[in-house]
Amino acid sequence: MNFKYFQKQLILIFITIILCQISSNKVSAQQFNSDNYLTMPHGIGTFVLASGQRNSAMYATFSLLPRFELNFSSALFWEDKKANLPQHFSTNLFGKYMFWVNEANNGGAAIFLGVGRSPGYYNQSGYSAFHKNYWTSIAVTFPLFNNTISWDIMPGALVDFDHGNKNNQAWGFTWSTRMAIYKIIPQTAIVAEAYGTEGDVSSKAEYKVGLRWEPNDYIIPAISYGSCFDGSSASGFEIGIIIFTPPFLKKDFIKNNHIVY
Repeated sequence: MNFKYFQKQLILIFITIILCQISSNKVSAQQFNSDNYLTMPHGIGTFVLASGQRNSAMYATFSLLPRFELNFSSALFWEDKKANLPQHFSTNLFGKYMFWVNEANNGGAAIFLGVGRSPGYYNQSGYSAFHKNYWTSIAVTFPLFNNTISWDIMPGALVDFDHGNKNNQAWGFTWSTRMAIYKIIPQTAIVAEAYGTEGDVSSKAEYKVGLRWEPNDYIIPAISYGSCFDGSSASGFEIGIIIFTPPFLKKDFIKNNHIVY
């Protein structure tokens, strides 16, 4: 069977499922690039480890204040001999503030401001200098058809002050959209997204489809597959795990809990 034909059919199957089934607005980023409006309750820590064919990644998110999260992420990109790309490392630091939420808490909006490589932007020239890349975006979540579909849209922009390693300033427009569904596989969410970057700073449009197993509120494993819409390789297969902590950043939790050695 032709692999590219099979790949296109797989995309169509996932898109069909998304448009026809039930979704949830609680899906968080994990190894996906898109995000939603929701910030975790004050004091919660979120930690993510993911590894795949293109790179491995680590995320640490701290809900320092109500409606505000501080996020640090790093990624190690493997050597790509076919594309003649060396192994390289990138970092990202950003804040997220949920500035609006609806009465049902199933939709809202959040703003992001960060320094480092923007989510969804993958240049092909190797290392991206942390202090010379700045980005912002807004995530908006729409509950549709009586919560049958939750749709995340995340437009944004980035500026690179060392584009092409020549100290040239370049701008780009980032876009990302994601949908997710539940109630097809027990305790599992089906997630699909598309994202890319346009402008002087640009990267190919990519997609990801995956499954998130949600047996409890604290530990969530996931698997995904990503590629470019033009058929070229991208993130490939990835596995990851997301861990939510108790509200350990709150003073009351620290005072009333002890470590048992």
